[in-house]
Order: sequence, then structure tokens, then C-alpha cells
Amino acid sequence: SDVSFHGETDPKKSLYTVLNVCLPPTEKSSMLLLTLDLQGVACSGGSACSSGATKGSHVLEGIQADPSRPNARFSFSRYTTKEEIDFAIEQLESIYEKVLV
Repeated sequence: SDVSFHGETDPKKSLYTVLNVCLPPTEKSSMLLLTLDLQGVACSGGSACSSGATKGSHVLEGIQADPSRPNARFSFSRYTTKEEIDFAIEQLESIYEKVLV
């Protein structure tokens, strides 16, 4: 798979409730977040501190995420269930197979 995860894994040095996922390149990557939203998956592109910014995220640069590939930021809480995570993964797989090819 061409998926990578970014960020510090030591909970003393990171916000363990946030995961950045770098996804396979696709010409239709601009449709990813909208399509996930329409399928009921809440996530964001970039980093929270660069919301609305017109330039790339210094956070994604700092964690060495590839800016040429789509990145999605998922946030979790103690209320997030395994079923919700599985659903998000299933939707990502489906979107890449059917929409973003």
C-alpha cells in the first residue's frame, strides 16, 4: 500500500488524538475530503493551525508529510469507537477504488 502515517509516536511529545495520513497520489485528490464528508467521515486536510491558509502547512512540513500527495488529518477522542475507525477505513478504500481512480 502507498499509505504512510506521520507524527511523533511518543505520547509525551505529541498529541496522540490526532493522526495525519498521507494517501496515494491521484489526479482527483481535491475530491477526497469532500467525498469522505459525503460518506459520513469527518476529517481535515492540512493541519489545524493552517486552516484557511493559502500556503502549505509548516506542521506537515515538520512531520515530513509529502505535500504532493493528499493528506488527511483524523482526530480521535475517548468516545471514538473501533467501529467508527473501521468505517472510515472502509470508506477510504471504497473512495480510492471507485471515485479517485
